[in-house]
Amino acid sequence: MFKIKKIDKYLFQKYLKTFFFTCLLFSLIAVVIEISQKLENLLKTDVSLDRIFTEYLLLFIPWINGLLWPLFALISVIFFTSRLARDTEFIAMLSTGMSLRRLVVPYLTAAVIIAGLHYLLSHHIIPLSNDQRLSFEYTYIRPDRVEGRTQDVHFFLNPQQKIYIRFYSRSDTLCRDVRIETFGESNELVEVLRARTMRILEPPNKWRITDYEIRNLREGEMSYKVFRGENMDTVLNLLPEDFITYAKERDMMTTPQLHAFLEREASKGVGRSPLVVAEYHRRTADPVSIIILTVIGFALASRKVRGGVGIHLAAGVLLGALFVFMSKFSITYATNPNTNTLFAIWLPNILFSIIALILLKNAQK
Repeated sequence: MFKIKKIDKYLFQKYLKTFFFTCLLFSLIAVVIEISQKLENLLKTDVSLDRIFTEYLLLFIPWINGLLWPLFALISVIFFTSRLARDTEFIAMLSTGMSLRRLVVPYLTAAVIIAGLHYLLSHHIIPLSNDQRLSFEYTYIRPDRVEGRTQDVHFFLNPQQKIYIRFYSRSDTLCRDVRIETFGESNELVEVLRARTMRILEPPNKWRITDYEIRNLREGEMSYKVFRGENMDTVLNLLPEDFITYAKERDMMTTPQLHAFLEREASKGVGRSPLVVAEYHRRTADPVSIIILTVIGFALASRKVRGGVGIHLAAGVLLGALFVFMSKFSITYATNPNTNTLFAIWLPNILFSIIALILLKNAQK
């Protein structure tokens, strides 16, 4: 039966204290860098300083931490573990009969807690903060990052129906020169609806079509009807939000919203966006990477070497940079149409798990 000892509490607390201190330190540095990069655009706005702080800078902190927590975990473990190894504390622990596997338990316990917190942040809290932060940025700092579909817009409403809109006005949701095509089971065109205008009647997706004509192309039922000056109210799988795209739209959606977005895209018959699917899986893969990098950091720093903390930190930063590079590469690789997105996102974790096991096996006994 596993019994908690003072050394477990000591290592557990040491890890958490070092980790959160690292987060605080790097968060302050990141905020200063962010201010310096956006200062010119911020000064051009008429927004008060308290709004800039509460609606942008304060919400920037969860995002940058969510992005770098795996790297912070690696650096924290290496920093305080290498100091223990330098002071021969690990040698003293091992000489009492404690095994290396036994010593890694408090590290893994702390890593699981951090990973669980990261999981909650990634799936729910960070997207909510991103929604407010990026909305502020797109409104006051980078309005050029908001793209609106206003001319020659094509959408799939469902696998058997698509719509073409020559012009869309975001201010009043007015659509001009609308064409809705309906296809049969054999992908043959069976009906064409043309309308002069269309606009939202009741949110979220009830539309009013005005001044329209319907051409029926079904075999044996061919007809052509014109309804000049008349209205037709209908429900379409089309929302006003579909006409607006943000550069980082997927970062602004919680995981349930991402899932709903993917299901809605699938219902239209256009397939699931690889970038959105990659983001969906990344939010689970990143917390797991904290546990993997914790084991790597422990295996590296528990050995006493000439050069001490400096050598360990250099090796840790190198491995951390390699992991970040592979993570970014995996996201790009995951967007390939012929790639298994789930495998591509988890590939860095799989490779670094192997590295962690090798380093742990060869760590100082």
